[in-house]
Amino acid sequence: MKRWEWKDEYSLGIPAIDLQHKQIFDCISKIAQGATDDDRLRAEAAIIKLLRLLQEHFSLEESMMQKFYYPDLEHHIEEHRQFHSDVHHLAQTSLMKRERVPREALKIAHKWLAKHIMVSDRHYFDFFSNPIQKRRGKKSVAR
Repeated sequence: MKRWEWKDEYSLGIPAIDLQHKQIFDCISKIAQGATDDDRLRAEAAIIKLLRLLQEHFSLEESMMQKFYYPDLEHHIEEHRQFHSDVHHLAQTSLMKRERVPREALKIAHKWLAKHIMVSDRHYFDFFSNPIQKRRGKKSVAR
């Protein structure tokens, strides 16, 4: 299975967010490696770390969006909750049932993460980068 790594094109230019995104990609890569080389301990540790990282990452993003009155906050939160739920299900399958993480699930997780960064996260970055949007966001929320 191909090793999934961070690509520079995923960078948003927000150092804390980019670092967390890189760590999330690293976890997925370690889970994938464990799925192919039968190193269950490495894969299981990476799954547990991934769940923790997602919780921290989503919390940071959502607090930033709230602070800057991001108008698509609820939809973005829903995307986060769905992905966290999917990863949690993946963890249950692997950790509790002692089954191998399906390769297809890893492909889906990687694809979702890349798409989420390139589309949904890029939207909030563009919003944060545009001072006119920030003012409009504050006015619409304040009403």
